[in-house]
Amino acid sequence: MTARPPDNARTEMKDLWDSLRRVALATVFVLIVFLAWAKAPWLIPYVGAGVASAFVFQVAVRPRLWEIVGVLAGGAGLVLLDQFLIHPTGKLDIHIGPCMGFVGLVSFLLLGLRATWAERGEKRQIITYILMPAAGFGLFVIGSQKLLNLGAMMTPKVMDVYAYAFDGSLGFQPSFMVGQYFRNHQVVGTIIARLYYAIPIALAIAYSAHLRQKSSPPLFVLKLFVVSGVLGYFLYVAFPAAGPAYLAGWEFPSHPVPFAQMRDLVLRGLEPRMVAMAPSIVRNAMPSLHMTWALLIAFNCRQFRHLRWLAYAYAVATVFGTLGTGEHYFVDLVVAFPFTVAMQALCTHSTPLKSPERLIPLAGGLLLTGSWLILLRFSIPFFFRWTPLVPWVCVMATIGGSVLWMKQILSVEQRQPQSRTLVARMAAGV
Repeated sequence: MTARPPDNARTEMKDLWDSLRRVALATVFVLIVFLAWAKAPWLIPYVGAGVASAFVFQVAVRPRLWEIVGVLAGGAGLVLLDQFLIHPTGKLDIHIGPCMGFVGLVSFLLLGLRATWAERGEKRQIITYILMPAAGFGLFVIGSQKLLNLGAMMTPKVMDVYAYAFDGSLGFQPSFMVGQYFRNHQVVGTIIARLYYAIPIALAIAYSAHLRQKSSPPLFVLKLFVVSGVLGYFLYVAFPAAGPAYLAGWEFPSHPVPFAQMRDLVLRGLEPRMVAMAPSIVRNAMPSLHMTWALLIAFNCRQFRHLRWLAYAYAVATVFGTLGTGEHYFVDLVVAFPFTVAMQALCTHSTPLKSPERLIPLAGGLLLTGSWLILLRFSIPFFFRWTPLVPWVCVMATIGGSVLWMKQILSVEQRQPQSRTLVARMAAGV
């Protein structure tokens, strides 16, 4: 009996270890999905939309029809298991958050298994390129909810009254007006509110569009989202505010303080002050990151013929969604404009920081953002001293200047490394 060649033995041992490694990775993916399914706060629509982005990423690489059907069927199965086994209520009570999130979980699991068992080559690189952003994006969305709760414990008092007073200086309360319209037209209000909470899906669509385009860097979009989210968190701590729905409580949106009464109170020396608010209420109003992300999506989808108009429409819907839900004051949206410009300039590395195309928008955006926070905190009487025209001029000047700066930074050509171009071309050809 002849001995087995050593080379064959080494090859078999290598194959065995490779199979064991793949099984271990597949097990990890299954455990991650199971833990997320059992522990994530799925009733928060924002979380469900964030995890559902994995499904959007999967669709971006043009999967087979049976994969899409399988993902949707798997998501429906998880919804039914959750309804009748994990959280039984005796009746079918479907929520949009779990539905979106469970589809995203199944999609993430399928992407993970494909990445684990695929052979080396272009196909595996594409799957990995989609899988890692999907995982990071989902973790960012879920983790941000925990950080917001931490911020609430750090700031027991909020500055909502300052933002509320500024909105009143405009002559009316925009959030109350839009909220009343939503209350009287519930179908419209529900649709726009759903769009408002679906901001992660909108960003995932923008990322997918850049991935499919051969010449654009897709990771730049995710970078904008994450960097603005992280830096925006520090502004939440600097100017903690929750939103008019939490400040006014049951009175929102029916009973705003009239302009004449608020003006009289402010000019008589009764200036706004910080007020205590329950730590369970997150302080994520100033500036509106929903508005920031919607603007970033719109500005960075300008090269897509049809998608750009959808992106503009989504930005407009976000304006009404932020106000009508009572999650934001109008001034939160105003401050989001210069903050958006600063984030775009900060993340644009295709030109040196000292170049005017990048430095001026960055410095101007940061200066305007900081100036608004200081004015709101210390100069509310200034906006009431004359007519509502004064705060409206400040608003229009901020928005107009921000748009001009954004055009300046967007004029810089977004060049990308060769590796990103290769991946984008591979994705387009799948």
